[in-house]
Amino acid sequence: MSLSALADTDPVETPDPGLDTVEKSWHGEIRFSADVDWASYSKIQLERATVEFRKRWARDLRQRSGIIIKERDEERIKSDLADLLDKVFIRELSSKAGYVFVDESGADVMRVVPRVVDLDVIAPDRVRDYIGHSLTDSQGSMTLELEFYDSLNGELLATTSQYQEDPIKGYMEWTNSVTNSRAARLMLERWTIWLREWLDEARVGTLD
Repeated sequence: MSLSALADTDPVETPDPGLDTVEKSWHGEIRFSADVDWASYSKIQLERATVEFRKRWARDLRQRSGIIIKERDEERIKSDLADLLDKVFIRELSSKAGYVFVDESGADVMRVVPRVVDLDVIAPDRVRDYIGHSLTDSQGSMTLELEFYDSLNGELLATTSQYQEDPIKGYMEWTNSVTNSRAARLMLERWTIWLREWLDEARVGTLD
């Protein structure tokens, strides 16, 4: 499975109602409500991530390399990435930030809704009877989005959007399901570390 980080999207110029821009750079942003007591949330209710490919991804892949992607290939890649996102997200925020992941709502529970958009897999493996590979200088890119809600009253607490990519190496290397999965995991780890550090600051009230 090949993953990438977040795709190029124009920054949103108008803040969500009640949300202030906290951090904004070329690769992403976090917006949150200034009235949120982040220290009051110790648990996370994580929804399964939705995954969408970059517009015209399959067509461009076919024109560029002759690879024909079937619907079952797309669904497998989406499912694998959603599984990996859950695994990395839970590991980073439970073991290193102390959050407890739960299935039910509660006064100390945030509901987190993740989305992967503009997923661009440079050389995806297809469903077949042999292990395939291609030569590429990057595995791809994607944009990761999150929405945080109070699990009881549904209040929107914060939104995040961050672009991630497998850096262009400057040389070609073999690409297959193993290298794609590794690149995706590294991108997701960078994303969750960035998010965890922000949440750590928010909980102790040290945001600039």
